[in-house]
Formats: sequence, C-alpha cells, structure tokens
Amino acid sequence: MIARKITYRGNFNDVAIGEMYNITRDTEITGQVKKISDHEVELNLEGDPSYIKLIQHRIERKVKTAITDKTIVQIPYQYYVGVTLLA
Repeated sequence: MIARKITYRGNFNDVAIGEMYNITRDTEITGQVKKISDHEVELNLEGDPSYIKLIQHRIERKVKTAITDKTIVQIPYQYYVGVTLLA
C-alpha cells in the first residue's frame, strides 16, 4: 500500500472533474479528488500501486485534452475511508 498526491494542471470544467471522480470511485482505492481551481485538480490516493497507475492511465485517456501538466509526489498515509469529492 502506498499514498500518492497526483496534481493535474490544465483547463477543467465540471464534466472533466466528474469523470476524474467517477474513474477514481470505480477503482478499489481510497482518497480524495480535490478541485483546487479551474486549472488544478489534486488526487490524494491510497492503495495498491497498480490501482493508482490504472487510475492515472484511465484519467489521462479520458480527459487528455484538458491536461497540460502532471506532478506526482509521495505523501504520508492518511487512512481515508472511501473516495471523497471536494469541489
């Protein structure tokens, strides 16, 4: 189990953020999808590394036209329960 913060930068409307949340929610993982602004979305994810990679791959395929940059950093484990959307 690992914890990662993935920050996507670009131009995100509510539909794109909803897609990111649905992809994350559909996968067996815990964490948060947080809208920082219309140009930045943060995913704080905890779980199996392969699931985190799967989420990244699915998000980047689904909303690729909206994403201009991505940053991934390791974060301390927070013990989230489920997936939360903070918009």
